[in-house]
Amino acid sequence: MKPKLRSKLFIDTPVQMMLITRVLIHWVVFFALFFLTLLTIEYFLRDPGVTIFDCMRIVATKHAVVVVLALALLPAFLYDTIKMSHRFAGPIYRFRKSLKTLAEGNSVEEISFRGKDFWADLSKDFNKVAKRLNKQTSSESGS
Repeated sequence: MKPKLRSKLFIDTPVQMMLITRVLIHWVVFFALFFLTLLTIEYFLRDPGVTIFDCMRIVATKHAVVVVLALALLPAFLYDTIKMSHRFAGPIYRFRKSLKTLAEGNSVEEISFRGKDFWADLSKDFNKVAKRLNKQTSSESGS
């Protein structure tokens, strides 16, 4: 059976939002340190009479293109993080859903993950256990 393409943006919202938050924090910290570095260099290379606020204005004006590019790339970074996280959030979501079905005493179909998903071996191991439990359940109900 060929796996279908994912249509949802978020599969496991709490996990994926945590990843988005981390990427945002890293981006903000990087950007702040980058700006602070530029500001420090500009401050020490200028005349002694130039204030720190003048240097901030100079750095912001001089490097506005870098700021715009960094802001423009942020949505792409976030989107790529969400799409990449599908490779582990999707398999775990399907695994948990099937495990819950088994725990309720119902039989489940074999699960298979998409080609680039992580944890392909997890589906194989789960399918072995599910097959054994399905046989056990059907033989108990048949007795």
